[in-house]
Amino acid sequence: MSLVAIPTAVSNPVRRFPLWLVLTVVLAVGGGGYLIYARIQGGGNGPTIVGNYQAAVMMDLDVRLTKDGELQSVNNIDVVNKVEGLNTIQELVKEGTFVHKGDMLVTLDSSNIQKNYDQSLLDLQAAEAALSAAKEAKEIQEATNVANIQEAEIGVEVANLDLREYIEGVAPQAESEAKTKFEMAEIMLKNKEEDLAITRNLFGKGFVTAVDVKKGELDVLTVKNDLQKAKTDQKVLLEYTKAKNLATKKSAVAQADQKLELTKKENNANLNKYISALVATQQTLLLRKQLTAKLKEQLENCTIKAPADGLVIYASSSDRSGNDPIKEGGTVRLQQVLCRLPDTSSMKAVIRVQEGQVSKLRVDDNNPMRGTVNIVGFKKPIGANVARISVLADSSQRFWNPDLKEYPVDLVLDETPANAKPGLSAVVEVLVERRNHVVAVPLTSIYAQGNQSFVFVRGATGDPHPAEVKMGATNDTHAEIVSGVTEGEDVLLLQPGQGRSLLERAGVKVQPTTRPGDLPNNPKRGNKRAGGAKAEGAVPGKVKT
Repeated sequence: MSLVAIPTAVSNPVRRFPLWLVLTVVLAVGGGGYLIYARIQGGGNGPTIVGNYQAAVMMDLDVRLTKDGELQSVNNIDVVNKVEGLNTIQELVKEGTFVHKGDMLVTLDSSNIQKNYDQSLLDLQAAEAALSAAKEAKEIQEATNVANIQEAEIGVEVANLDLREYIEGVAPQAESEAKTKFEMAEIMLKNKEEDLAITRNLFGKGFVTAVDVKKGELDVLTVKNDLQKAKTDQKVLLEYTKAKNLATKKSAVAQADQKLELTKKENNANLNKYISALVATQQTLLLRKQLTAKLKEQLENCTIKAPADGLVIYASSSDRSGNDPIKEGGTVRLQQVLCRLPDTSSMKAVIRVQEGQVSKLRVDDNNPMRGTVNIVGFKKPIGANVARISVLADSSQRFWNPDLKEYPVDLVLDETPANAKPGLSAVVEVLVERRNHVVAVPLTSIYAQGNQSFVFVRGATGDPHPAEVKMGATNDTHAEIVSGVTEGEDVLLLQPGQGRSLLERAGVKVQPTTRPGDLPNNPKRGNKRAGGAKAEGAVPGKVKT
């Protein structure tokens, strides 16, 4: 026992020490004396050990997993930038604002796009004028061809001209068009089927809706019908239409005349020249229209509106990659996520469970695993169902702890309290297992050493004697005893260091631990002592973390 000297002086008033300091000194001295006493008594048969006992009882043992987590919304909508290139943010709705569908979220600088759009409108007008002139020139040539043909021999020469026109122009063109239409329908069907497969895959991951899948299926059915029609048209053309027209034209071939043939060739040559010019102007106009439509779309995309109701959260707020934050005056790129709109009407708690414990959880819609969520700042606990267990471990902490593997687990709340926002901290407790009618003792009565666990049962003389036990499930307060103790037996609630002393006193030698994995509480489970648990009463199998 040690003494504490308190200096005094006659000329100074008496110094008063805080009550907590005095109590700390008394407890330290008393605890040290008890340890010395217990160590001395362990060397022989000392007097009766005095302590608190509690009977082993038959009870229903609930095993729970407790983890810290955070709230997230069940449904999120990502708002992305659809404007090409780098663009500057001019206006931005304040983060945390609740917006409705159609409300303005972001406005991008559109000055350059507006300038290009205005120039594109002028180019489009010029292309339309050129197309009109090409059409008129083509029509004039067609009229001239008609006049030239009329000057030829009306009967035989016209028949000969019709025959050659059909053989060299109309028939091959019709066959080519029918073949091309059929091949394009096949290609379109393949593309639509691939699009449908991609849409179904995205639907399985939650990126698209069932409406998108239905639309893809309708597109595939429509293209199949187009393919069948193209096939039928090609067959009718090759087997019936062509033969009928060819027979009609050949009936007049006998009276064909060379002059009519030369006239036809001359007319076709002149017409093809204007047709080529017309096709070129049509393609130019089409390109101008596409460019104008694209610039118009880009101009409209500079004003980004809310696609649905939700709470505005900037994408950079949860981005740890170091990218530039979303702010007014900042630059954004094409397809960059600007903000998210969580649906705060339905929330979930997300926890991360170590790989050794995740197997204890399950997802079952018919018989869901239940949990309780205590949200920081809210008094009322909320019930929740385990709705999703990630198939892949979260690797965000692998840099700091390469051996750590944690799996995100989602628990959907039964109800979402008012003013709950994504990111709030929460403590989640999940009922993992319920053991009915098992013999259980308090955790503080168990001493674990090596591969063995002991309790100290009150003997006939009042002294505790060690009993080796085999344990089952445990929770925060009790452990299931499979064998070694029966219901009603009194077990000693151990003080720090008392378990080892009682074993030594009883002459019990425990088996040494040869591998870290043999420890009931191995280092990966938090064991810090070479010969047992972290403290008296810590036992293997404890689920709470």
